[in-house]
Amino acid sequence: MLELLRILVDEHGVSGYEHDIREKIISLLPPKTPYLVDNLGNLLVTVGSRKRNREEKRKNLLFLAHMDELGFVVSEIRNDGFLKIKSLGGIDSRIMPSRILKIKTDKGIVKGIVGIKPPHLMGDDRAKEMREVIPIEDLYIDIGASSAEEVESFGVSILSPVTFDKSFEVLNGKYIVSRALDDRAGCAVMLKAIEILSKEKLKGTVCFAFTVQEERGLRGAELVGKTVSADYAFAIDTASCGDIPQVRRDYAPAVLGKGPALRALDNRHISDEQFVREICEIAKKNHIPTQLIFTGGSTDAAAVETSGPKSLPICFPVRYTHSTVEMVSIEDIENTLNLVLAISRHYQR
Repeated sequence: MLELLRILVDEHGVSGYEHDIREKIISLLPPKTPYLVDNLGNLLVTVGSRKRNREEKRKNLLFLAHMDELGFVVSEIRNDGFLKIKSLGGIDSRIMPSRILKIKTDKGIVKGIVGIKPPHLMGDDRAKEMREVIPIEDLYIDIGASSAEEVESFGVSILSPVTFDKSFEVLNGKYIVSRALDDRAGCAVMLKAIEILSKEKLKGTVCFAFTVQEERGLRGAELVGKTVSADYAFAIDTASCGDIPQVRRDYAPAVLGKGPALRALDNRHISDEQFVREICEIAKKNHIPTQLIFTGGSTDAAAVETSGPKSLPICFPVRYTHSTVEMVSIEDIENTLNLVLAISRHYQR
């Protein structure tokens, strides 16, 4: 799981530009696994039997994890060689200064830095200026070019996708720290589940949807909900932890290392109470620790539930969400996989 996560995190794939990460996921599927890519770019993989006797009580299941990550596109190439960028998704401007970025071009990756004015060059009210958070649209990217023509010679153009240069660290042997664990860790869980379940005999189908443009309003999942027939749907995604200093626990009760979080309520979604109890019982029966939580934001579950399936986000807790140092527990990721497998086996055997 650790090496799989490292591979997925490293791939370029900001919202709307998921080609590279989708191709990487396809390459990691078990040999000869059938798959479908829809017109929006979602990747759909189905395991199990498509034959369904109306008298049988089994359910067809849908799991979703989004492939896209937060990022940017080039919005301006200045005559002096500096670039401006436009954000794709909810990026916190506070994390931007002094970052290294990667620009994807037809000629390969071009690296640049987010420049920042040093204190030595600030005006009389330096203390105030140093406290200000600079909006993303006011930042500039330095790729070492001195003219627009030189920038273009690198292959950089308007709308070239941009992401953070990522490091991948393991802390204390238990925690992974990286950018884009939201939601490449969810993709890793689903890849492992496909590998395992494709070898088992299932009565019904389990569809795994690797979705696009989640960070831009759950757009990929909206299409999946209209095209995939499912009784139950589960978004495998993140839940922000409130177990850090200066954060109120009543804003985010998820705790790192305490198991996958059943996100029964968020800003756009409320899961059926009886359905949540049922999933809790499956977890308990299989000795999988879980946390029942609420949080802000939303997941792909909100986009598909209006198409009919009962839905519940199954989320691995994350510290420092949407930062360049997202932090997850290896044990939580493994238990999220265990719960996906337990749910699939409960309904399909």
